[in-house]
Amino acid sequence: MSCLKAVDALVRTFGVEPSARVRQLRFETEDAEFERWRLGEVTFQEQRRRRLRTVMRALGLSPPKNENELDSLFAQYLATARSAWQPFPDSAEVLIDLRRRDFTLGVLTNGSEAQQVDQLKATGLYDLVNVVCTSEALGAQKPDPLAFRTLTERLGVLPTERLFVGDHPEHDIAGARTAGMEAVLIDRLADDGAGLAAKIEAVFTGRDGKKFAD
Repeated sequence: MSCLKAVDALVRTFGVEPSARVRQLRFETEDAEFERWRLGEVTFQEQRRRRLRTVMRALGLSPPKNENELDSLFAQYLATARSAWQPFPDSAEVLIDLRRRDFTLGVLTNGSEAQQVDQLKATGLYDLVNVVCTSEALGAQKPDPLAFRTLTERLGVLPTERLFVGDHPEHDIAGARTAGMEAVLIDRLADDGAGLAAKIEAVFTGRDGKKFAD
């Protein structure tokens, strides 16, 4: 994962050896601060600074007091992450197959418009979807049903006609279902062996073996 490579590179500049503890701290801090931003408690840039301060202090380091220095450190982290961005091996293949079968495809993501669009373009996935909706542009974040309904409106379909695939049980799956959509959880770190295509196809296939969408 590109973010882990970036974390490892950043902590090495602090003279700290990368470890599972440091990587876990990164995820925990991101979840906590991103939630604060999602709730409107801090700005997007401030949640980045808070994440960096928390990680550095946990490592016994003193974070820069100057916000510009903090922003520079985070920019260094982002540049490393961006250089390693790559989609999961099956992502493009699944999207191409769904488009071939005349499905309309959309992306709904919590995050800044510029960064999320940049990531989709850098990984070659941007042109494989019909609509991209970011929480920054919408003014609503997952799991708010408004975000999901706006996505379906822009796709020109009803929520009940959409299958939402996500990796977060609450923000993605619960949010989509509250909005009236069918949803399936994909856990890339799970060891059950079921890939993205298999999980989507399992939804498309009813108990009688007939596909309800093609």
